[in-house]
Amino acid sequence: MSLDADDLAMLATGFEAAMTGSSPSADAEAALFELGWADVLSVDPLGGARAAFTLLGSTGSTAALLDDVMAAALGLDASTALCLAFSVPHRAGPPGRIVDGMLVVEGLVSSRIDSADTVVVVAFDPVTNDTNVFVLDAGQLRGGPTAALDPSPTFRRVSASIPLDRTTPIAITGEWATAVALARVALAHQLIAAARWMLATARQHALDRVQFGKPIAAFQSIRHKLAESFVAIEGAASVVAAYEELSDPLVAALSKSAAGKAARTTATHAQQILGGIGFTTDHEFQQWLKRVLVIDTVFGSSTSLPTEIGTELLRRGEAPRLIEL
Repeated sequence: MSLDADDLAMLATGFEAAMTGSSPSADAEAALFELGWADVLSVDPLGGARAAFTLLGSTGSTAALLDDVMAAALGLDASTALCLAFSVPHRAGPPGRIVDGMLVVEGLVSSRIDSADTVVVVAFDPVTNDTNVFVLDAGQLRGGPTAALDPSPTFRRVSASIPLDRTTPIAITGEWATAVALARVALAHQLIAAARWMLATARQHALDRVQFGKPIAAFQSIRHKLAESFVAIEGAASVVAAYEELSDPLVAALSKSAAGKAARTTATHAQQILGGIGFTTDHEFQQWLKRVLVIDTVFGSSTSLPTEIGTELLRRGEAPRLIEL
């Protein structure tokens, strides 16, 4: 079942008000749950992720919603009291491993770790080749904020070895690969929305900034940078749209890769168009730039995903048809 366009429009309006009017991010998350965020994920996880993560990208909000998207995909109830462990940057494998009676966790957690009661860790057992799921007390992975590129870090690195007798194994109805695919598509929406914000900001600056008696938007080099960014963004958006038709994990990886590349390309061009102010913390552009650089690395980046995609294409012997020509 999926939500219709009117439902999603109403949802987006409420979500935008929550994201722009709440601080810190925990307040925004609580407001979203009051609006029915958990219900949306249970009814239409793809549509809900599209609406929410597009707004995360366009508003610059740091609400930790990836926990909820993945929890729903795994068959768990989304809640502000529940946090998930994510893969290490540039990778998509389970963040946990079972080694000699210990649960070894290497990966990321969201800022929700500060307030959550429990953390869910998906772990691989190299002896049985099985994937297991454990629930931990959040205090076992909780640590203070660390220095990070993003001044309002949504993600933190975690590293811990926990005896298995201090964990609780649970059964799930979803699969890790399915949760990763949905997470990648959600983050792709966020990257594309952030790229569109940066492009719009650079375009407006190019129209307002006057050099040699005319707006710099009149110069061909500026137009080329804006045009290249636009093409990259719309190309990535078309791949994400294809996933909604195909539900193919390979297309999810393509979506994340293309969105990351588009966002990085747009960030580079926008920073150059903004000139000196684009390299300072005085302009809000730096917030989007840093956020994009971080999000690009989560569950595979625009530099690491092409290898994964190429390997899968060789295994299949064919490529998915993204558009009908």
